[in-house]
Amino acid sequence: MKNVKAVILAAGEGTRMKSRLSKLLHPLRYQALVKFPVNACVESGIGEVILVVGHQAEKIKSVLGDGFTYVYQKKRLGTGDALKQAVPLLKDFKGELVVLPGDAPFINSSTLIQLIQYHRRQKPVATILTALLSDPGHYGRVIRDGYRQIKKIVESKDAKSEELKVKEVNSGIYCFDTQKLLQVLPYLNCNNVGKEYYLTDVVEIFHRRGLRVEAMMTNDPTVVLGVNTPEELKRAWRILKKRDRRKADNPSRTLPG
Repeated sequence: MKNVKAVILAAGEGTRMKSRLSKLLHPLRYQALVKFPVNACVESGIGEVILVVGHQAEKIKSVLGDGFTYVYQKKRLGTGDALKQAVPLLKDFKGELVVLPGDAPFINSSTLIQLIQYHRRQKPVATILTALLSDPGHYGRVIRDGYRQIKKIVESKDAKSEELKVKEVNSGIYCFDTQKLLQVLPYLNCNNVGKEYYLTDVVEIFHRRGLRVEAMMTNDPTVVLGVNTPEELKRAWRILKKRDRRKADNPSRTLPG
C-alpha cells in the first residue's frame, strides 16, 4: 500500500499474563505473538512499520530483526503515550497511519488492506476496525450518538452500566489521517481509572471538533480478539488449530482471518 505507515504498540509488560516473559514473546503456533501483526503489515505492503517497544525491548528486536523502525517508550503510560513516541517519525508524513496492538494474532493483510481502502473511500479522520461480540467482556465499547455517528470509545473499566450493554467493540486497530491525528494527540489526558493516556480518547476529541470517525465492522469477530492472559493465549491456540483443521479439510477454500 503506497503512502501508508504502521505503528505497532509493543511496549507493555502484559502483567496479566503472570509471566516473566513479555506476553508478546509467548509462542503461538510456530512464532512469537508479536510477529502476527508485524507479518500482517508486511504482507499488506505497508511502506514502513514502526514498533513502539519498552518492556524486554531487546528481546523483541532480536525476534523481529532488522527491517523495522524501533522507538522506545520509557514509562508505560498508556497507548496514547506510546503513540506519541513515534511522532518525530510522522510529523512530515502526509499519508495514512495504521495503528495496531502487538497482541493481535488474528489480524491479517487482507483485513488491513480493506481497512485502508475503506478509509480512503469514506475520507474520515479515522476509521476503527470493530466487531460485534455476544460477550464483549473487557473490550472497549464503541459509543454512537443519536445520528449513529461514532461519539467515543469507552474502556470497559470506565464504562457506565448502559455503555457496558453495547456489543460493538473496538479492536484497537485503526487507520488515521496522520496529520489530523498529530493535531489532537497533545490533548490526551489521564483522567480515567487507569491514570493512563488512552489513544481511544482521540475519537471523542475528533467528535467534539465536528470531525467524522468511521467504523469498518468485520464479519469475523475473532479478528478483534487479543491476548492478555494465559487463558486467552490458550483460546488463540484453539482457534488457530481449528482453522488449520478446516483448511486441511477444505484446501481450496480461503478462510477469513
